[in-house]
Order: sequence, then C-alpha cells, then structure tokens
Amino acid sequence: MNDFKKLFPHIRPNLGLLALALLMLLCSGAMEALTTALLSPIFNQLLGPSSRVTSDKFDFLQRWLGFEQDILLKISFCIVVFSFLKGIFLFAAEYLMGHAGQKVVMQLRNRLYAHLLRQSIGFFTRNSTGKFMARVISDVERIQETVSKTLTDFFRQAILLCFFLFLVLYTDWKLAGIAFLLAPLIMGLTVAFGKRMRKISWSSQEKIAGISNLLHETITGIRVVKAFGMENFENRKFHLATRDLMRTNMRSTAVAALNSPVMELIGYVAFVPFLIYAHYKIHDPYQPLTLGSFVVFLTALFRLYDPVRRLSKMHLHFQQAFASSSRIFDLLETHLEVREVPGAKVLKPLRHAIEFCDVSFHYSDTDRPQTILKGIDLKIVTGEMVALVGSSGSGKSTLVNLLPRFYDVTGGKIIFDGIDIRDVTLASLRSQISIVTQETFLFNDTVRNNIAYGNSEVSDERVQEAARAALIYDFIMQLPQGYGSIIGERGQRLSGGQRQRIAIARALLKNAPVLILDEATSALDTESEKLVQIALQNLMRGRTTLVIAHRLSTVRRANRILVMERGRIVEQGTHEELIHRDGRYKKLYRLQFHDSDDIAFPTAKSLIC
Repeated sequence: MNDFKKLFPHIRPNLGLLALALLMLLCSGAMEALTTALLSPIFNQLLGPSSRVTSDKFDFLQRWLGFEQDILLKISFCIVVFSFLKGIFLFAAEYLMGHAGQKVVMQLRNRLYAHLLRQSIGFFTRNSTGKFMARVISDVERIQETVSKTLTDFFRQAILLCFFLFLVLYTDWKLAGIAFLLAPLIMGLTVAFGKRMRKISWSSQEKIAGISNLLHETITGIRVVKAFGMENFENRKFHLATRDLMRTNMRSTAVAALNSPVMELIGYVAFVPFLIYAHYKIHDPYQPLTLGSFVVFLTALFRLYDPVRRLSKMHLHFQQAFASSSRIFDLLETHLEVREVPGAKVLKPLRHAIEFCDVSFHYSDTDRPQTILKGIDLKIVTGEMVALVGSSGSGKSTLVNLLPRFYDVTGGKIIFDGIDIRDVTLASLRSQISIVTQETFLFNDTVRNNIAYGNSEVSDERVQEAARAALIYDFIMQLPQGYGSIIGERGQRLSGGQRQRIAIARALLKNAPVLILDEATSALDTESEKLVQIALQNLMRGRTTLVIAHRLSTVRRANRILVMERGRIVEQGTHEELIHRDGRYKKLYRLQFHDSDDIAFPTAKSLIC
C-alpha cells in the first residue's frame, strides 16, 4: 500500500480513463457470466423433459427465452451476441487501460529523469551510471509492463471472479462454501510467494544495474581495455555477472513455477468434499439440484478457478513491479543537495566583482568528512584573469566548481556583485559562466548542435563566427556534411585538439561574462595546444577568467596567480613577483623547467595538476 500511495499521484490524472476502462470490463464480465448462465436452459430443456425435475434459480432465463421449438436458435443467437459484445467491451477496456498505463509510466520516467538532472555533481560521483540507467530503463519498464498490461488483466480477472462467485453462491451457497474450504490456505500461500518474489526481484534489479554499469565502463574505456590486453579479463567478469543474474532469475522462475502446481493441488483436494455433497444434493428428494443448475455451478466453479490461479500469478508480477517502484521512489526521495531558495532572484551579468568570503568545503557523505577547502578569501574584479596552480588535491578544481554551484559551500559564502549566489536561481547563475575543461564532452550529434548546445535558436551565422574565432571553421568545412556532420559518441571521430576547439566555440557562442578554464590544454600535443591557446585568447578577451593550468607556461599572462596547498591559498601575485619571492611557486617552476634535464621521469611530487 505504501508503494501504491507513492504511485497514486501519477495515476490520479488518469482516473477518468481508468474508470471508463473498469466500466467496460464490468460489461465484458457480465456478458461472460450471462453466457455461462445460458447452460441452465440448454441442459434443462434441450436434453429432454426428464432432465427438468423441478424449478431452479435460472427459470427467469427460461421465461425470457420461451418454450418454443426454436429455442436452440435463440440461445445460439444470444451466445453469439454476448460474445461479440464481450469482445467490444474487452477491446475498449484494454485500449483505455493501456493508454492510461503508458501515460502514468511516461510521467514517472520524466519525473525521474528531471530529478536526476537536478542532483549535484557530488551525487553522480557517489553513484554509478549503471545504477541510474537501470532505474530509468529497466525498473520503469517493469512498472510499465505491469501498469499497461498486467493491471488490465488483473481487473478483468477480478471482475470475472466476482461474477462467477456470484453465480456459484446464487446457485447453491452451501455447495459453494464447501468448495471454498481451502480458500484461506490459498490466500496465505499467495502472500508468502509474493513476499519471496519481491525480495528476489529487488536482488535481480540490483544485479541488472551492476551489469549496466559494467557494460558502460567497458564501452567507454575500450581503449584502455585493448591497450592492456584485458579483453579476456573483462569477458570473464561479465560472464560472472550474467551468471549471478541468471541464478537470481532462476530463483524467481522457481517461485513462479511452483505457484500454479500448488494452487492446482489445493483445488483438487477441495474438489473431493464438493463432489460428495453435490451427489447428495442432486438426489435430495425435497430440494433437488437440477441438472442445469449443477452444470452452471460446475462451469462457474471451474471458470472461477482460472481467475484465482491467474490472480495468484499476477500477484507475483505485482511484487516484482513493487520492488522496482521501491527502487525508483528511493531515488526520487533522494534530497537535492543544491537547492534554490524560495523566491530566488534572477542574477544579472557580472559588473563589479566575485568574492569568496571565508569559504570552506568538505564532502559530507563520508563517515569522516575531509576538509577540501578552508578559509578561502578571494576577490576577483571584472575582466581579471586569475590562475590557480598547486599540487594534486590542493583544491583548485573544487574551488572553481563552487562558483556555478556544482557543490554548495559548507562554510562562508560566495558573492556575485554583492549577492550571495545561493539567493539566485541556478539557471541565471550558470548562464553567466562558461566552462572549458580538459575532458571535453561532446554529444553524438551534429557539429552545429554541439556548438549551439544550450542555444539552439541561434543563427547559422553566429555559429560560424564562433567556429572561426575558435579556429575550427576550416576543419568543419572539410567534413562530408560540414556543420551537419555527426561527430560520434563523445566526439570520438575528432582529435583532442578539434574537440577542444569545438568546446571553445560553444563557450564563445554562450558569451558568458565569467569563464572557467580547467586544464583546457594539458592533454594536447604541442601543435594542437598552439591552436587552442590562440582560440582561448579569443575566448578570454573581455571576460573574467579563472584558469587552472597544468603547465605553468600557460599562466604567465595572468593578472594574478594563486598558489594552493592543502585547501588554502598560500601565495598570490604575478609571475614575476612569485618568482622573486622564492616560495612554493618558484619550487614548482624550478621542478617543471630548470630541473627537467636532470629528471628522466617526473616524480609524484613534481606533477602539477
């Protein structure tokens, strides 16, 4: 019920469709029950007068059909009409139920996807991609199967159960009571099987998520796999994961396969006292059970068994769906770490300065939080270029990631023209910032759409101007379809320098007043770096820029260089000032340049990230 309550807000807008579908199912069930009831006049009248010993409870059908010689034609006509109407009602019910189910699942999937997009960067670093893919695809698919298909059959069988139950009780309630002696046992076993199936289904979905993640990692890291000759290793790992999934699914299959035989055995056991009492009732000299009534009762009882059996099996499907829904709602109930305050303002373009006021930060998802930044005080005026250097893990990337609120500060505040960035809308804040990173991400789309990402309504002329400024225009024109060329997943059809320049063109087109360059040239060869450096100069012109550089040669032109160590700013100044100061910056500079002839392979301490 708890899972259903969570799902109900998605069902509520479609209650009209569901109510109409239920009405169609009721009509379909009534037609089927009437067809079964017609067996009474068939056996009481058409098999001869001797079969009609006394009146029974279905005489109203006899009176409606009459005693004429053409009664067979009337019954045949009624059966055909009832069957035709049942088919019409059933088609309408399944179509309406399917439509409502598809809408529910569509809304649920859209909500889940939107919730994922609103999560912080830290949320994605703590969870695997395969986990999210399994939630959005596999888990929602299982709910879709249940809501759009199984739910229709469930209501149909439940309605048939009610109609046939009414028939057997209407015919002889005592006989029906004997037939249902073992009904509590059936219910108990159904619940037990359902609980077991739900537990197994949860485990199965977790294993599917693991396989999705393994597949994603292998495909995205295929160069590394091949470079180290690890195909067989990854193959064995995948085989172990699929074998583990198969074992879990076989436990689910065993529970489902055991359900029907057990229910059938209980039904046959309950049939023994029923036959004994029925024999007595038929030969009762005072209130005998007519042959027609007995046939109707027996047919309804057997027809009643089919909904019971199918509902029991459907209960297992529902438990699988509820296991998936629990996983989905667990994700939907994950709180947003980066939120907009009620009544958040729209941030205007930067005019004066960005200030970090006693900023501290640590990751709060660990048992023993480690402070990454502490006591950062920094003011960056409009148009200034500030470079961040320091050893790996000193907090440079974390510092710049706080500005677009990829994470929220855990202490202090960041001020944008006198306004705390937590008091403005995320959209307006991030619209003021362009980011170019070392690991450029491009979509499996056209060159144009990658450059115009986030600004799809822009004119072709502006896209081309951005491409020229990024020194990528000539290359694009050499492609088979020019700006309409598909560049492959993550832009794998392009070189590193070409991908980087497309990312720069994207940032140029965004035309944001604040620019973040996070090691934008560290992975490039010398020739590509020269082209990218020129493109970056075009990009930085007139913008407030924060640069994280691996190569100190790229930060010499900065107005100010910040040297970071263990989450603090330990030095700051121009290149010349820091060299004369003979501090941490000079040591880094000497390790990278002056001592390069004496170091065959750089040590870990000499790596500047």
